[in-house]
Amino acid sequence: MKDAKFNCKTEEVPAIAGFVKESLIRDLVLFREYSPEFSEEFITQLNTKRNYCMELESSGITTKLLKALTTQLLDKEKALRPQLNKLEGYLNLAGSAMDIPAESFGIKAVRDAISKGNDEGVIASMQTILKNINRNKTILLAKGLKQEFIDSLSAAVTEIDQLNTQQNSMINERNNATASNIKDYNELWDMLSTVFTTARSLFRGVDDLKLKEYTVTELLKRVNAEGSHSKDDTGAAAQ
Repeated sequence: MKDAKFNCKTEEVPAIAGFVKESLIRDLVLFREYSPEFSEEFITQLNTKRNYCMELESSGITTKLLKALTTQLLDKEKALRPQLNKLEGYLNLAGSAMDIPAESFGIKAVRDAISKGNDEGVIASMQTILKNINRNKTILLAKGLKQEFIDSLSAAVTEIDQLNTQQNSMINERNNATASNIKDYNELWDMLSTVFTTARSLFRGVDDLKLKEYTVTELLKRVNAEGSHSKDDTGAAAQ
């Protein structure tokens, strides 16, 4: 994200901070001997900032809520596949009586868009199919296609369009909220970076297991293993 000091998702920063806090409490004597920068007060400040960032996450559009909507949208699109199969059968029955060849009706475009997760492509291609159906409706009805089927297909496209609009709105809302709060996440990351840098000085070449507890890539693995947050990419270790 633009202006972010970290190379992971915002919701992962408080999760990482939680793991670091626990490790730092255990290793505070070593850190405090290394520098007076580290104290109970430092841990309190770290935890306060972490809790604040967690509150920012929970008060806005959560990743979990957005994921649920995305899953619903995907399920609706997948449900089009058996309907497309039925429609294709009627197109083949109608054959050259239609004003457009069955293979040019747009079914392949919809299937490809569903496979690629291209919501806008699904909507646009389905609207083209509906137009083609309406132009050839008399012929298709004579072959056995039901008006109820056409109405059902049209309703499904409308619902997918509405879900897609809602999804885009939620993404924009979440992104705008995150952008306005990036200063707080960066401040938390600054505190974490201080811990990471000192941990390398203390544990590199001395205690590899402890060093992993202060390494971003390893911490992200723990976040994923806990199942608390979903990720599409991994952040690099703090430099």
